[in-house]
Amino acid sequence: MSDAAQNLPATGALTETEGPVFLDPKRLRFTRHGALLRLTIEGDRSCLKTQVFRAFPLSDPHRYYSLRDGDGKELGMIREPSELDAEDRKRVEEELDRRYFVPVILRVTRVTERFGTVEWEVDTDRGHVRFTTRDLRENLIRPSPGRYLLTSVDGNRFDVPDIDALDVRSRDWLRRHL
Repeated sequence: MSDAAQNLPATGALTETEGPVFLDPKRLRFTRHGALLRLTIEGDRSCLKTQVFRAFPLSDPHRYYSLRDGDGKELGMIREPSELDAEDRKRVEEELDRRYFVPVILRVTRVTERFGTVEWEVDTDRGHVRFTTRDLRENLIRPSPGRYLLTSVDGNRFDVPDIDALDVRSRDWLRRHL
């Protein structure tokens, strides 16, 4: 459990506290209407356009989801998404996959430095990609030992979950430029 999550109150049906409102996953129903995700809280209300965010996207990405209406106002949080009905969880996970599209770098095939930028050619879990980074001090995050998140000049993010799991050549190129 993340440090930030340890101080959160216990889950109730709909628990109002000084902090976040935790929603009971068993009372939540998610449906898709075209591109929109709709939330119905049994016995309470429906929201025609629901947005899903991870409260702790780097340290605890599979727990503590924030549900917000179309205007960005928080409706409540889900502490344990694993407690959602299987179909509801699938819809929520699809929404998160769209929001947090971050390809995982599997192999670095080429790196070129030019005029203060680094041009990368990599194989990812989503295919072969070329991207450019600039000023890695501002565009590199190290969420945990051995893990790196690179942000390209276009604002796209790329994940290296474990640099030591990569082949020797990829590790060398990454370490040289990070």
